[in-house]
Amino acid sequence: MGKITALAQREVGSLFYSLIGYIVIALYLLIMGILFANFVFIPGMPSDMRMLFEFSYIALIFVIPIMTMGTFSEEYNSGRIEMLRTSPVTDFDIVMGKFLGAMGFYLALVASTLIYLLLLAIFGHPNYGCVQAGYLGLLLMGTLFVSVGLFFSALTRHQIIAAMCGIIALAAVGFFSDAAAERLAGSTSAPWQVQVVSMLRYLSFRDHMMGFSKGIVEVAHVFYFLGGAFLFLFSTYLVVESRKWR
Repeated sequence: MGKITALAQREVGSLFYSLIGYIVIALYLLIMGILFANFVFIPGMPSDMRMLFEFSYIALIFVIPIMTMGTFSEEYNSGRIEMLRTSPVTDFDIVMGKFLGAMGFYLALVASTLIYLLLLAIFGHPNYGCVQAGYLGLLLMGTLFVSVGLFFSALTRHQIIAAMCGIIALAAVGFFSDAAAERLAGSTSAPWQVQVVSMLRYLSFRDHMMGFSKGIVEVAHVFYFLGGAFLFLFSTYLVVESRKWR
């Protein structure tokens, strides 16, 4: 565990001391600020962060792939991956260390949104039970998104390609699954269409975050995020392991 912790600390440090890290912070605060101003901080409306949590995936789709794009790609280009492999750490240690490091930086991003909660507390009376569930949803969704970002970074030496692939993959699930489900649901309800709509809605990040944003924590939603994260972390491990033989 000590090796994983050391790798995680190194990863967090590299993000905080790099230009990419500050670009990610600025982009995240910009998008979340726009969402907060347009959906939450509205005079005369209830002090409710539900819409901010529900649409937070819009920011994460762009921010997290950029944040994780150099996680493995940079190691391949610099040759540091070979140094890591000759040190007394396993591929599992490397993957988990980088995952926990990226999650540490992500937690700092999420913590920056507490300023919005402070504003609501000053000007209103937010439901703190819903807020706690919403932040739990943000943590779980970030776990999945970071895992996806690591996977694409492990596939290529090119950081821009890793970022673009991550954004496209997450956008396909986040935006197009919702749009396709709405389009099919509005047409003739053939049996196959009902099944496809159900599948597309299950894939939608927004549908799973809606429960958390309302203060409802369901096992199905928790399993969706954690199960997806495990799948991509395992796939990342397989990719890193396979590169030994190239």
